[in-house]
Amino acid sequence: MNDEGHVLSAVWMSDRPVDEAGVRSAIDAVLDQDRASRTRERRIRIGGLIPLAILLPILLWSAAHGVTPLVRGAYALMAAGAAVIVCVEWTYLEWSRQALPGPADTRSQLQKTAFMLARQVRLLHTAPIWCSPVFIGVALLGLWLYRERTAVEAFALWIITAAGWFGSGVATVAARARLNARRQQLDGLLGDLQ
Repeated sequence: MNDEGHVLSAVWMSDRPVDEAGVRSAIDAVLDQDRASRTRERRIRIGGLIPLAILLPILLWSAAHGVTPLVRGAYALMAAGAAVIVCVEWTYLEWSRQALPGPADTRSQLQKTAFMLARQVRLLHTAPIWCSPVFIGVALLGLWLYRERTAVEAFALWIITAAGWFGSGVATVAARARLNARRQQLDGLLGDLQ
């Protein structure tokens, strides 16, 4: 728990009259920190969605006009995976927007934010599965390269694909850890409010 949580614990454990301004400022500081984190995260995610949305029509065109059925299938898988990623990111951003502090009372706002963070953690837990069609499609392109071109090109593509999939998994674990830490911080504040 951070300094704001310690301030709240000290306020509720003391025999002195509760300083409502101190309690309110501690809660506001936590909610402001969460709001700033969500705003920064939203900008980064929107920046990633724009190139993905531009890439989607290119993948669909390539799926329709590929040189072999294997290549067309690979591009179709990548297009399906990109579409799923766009939809999931859109859902994630919507949940993030819904969890922003609003005019509700403090306790219900903290509960709502903690609930939304838990939903986002569950969604990120399945990220390697819902982004897998993209990586499988690229691996199929590597298979086509192996059959039609050279093994060196195929293995290079497979290594890059495996590194990308592994890197996205590591990034997902890190994002889940950040969201879990924020959720635990909010759960601590909710526990202190009882």
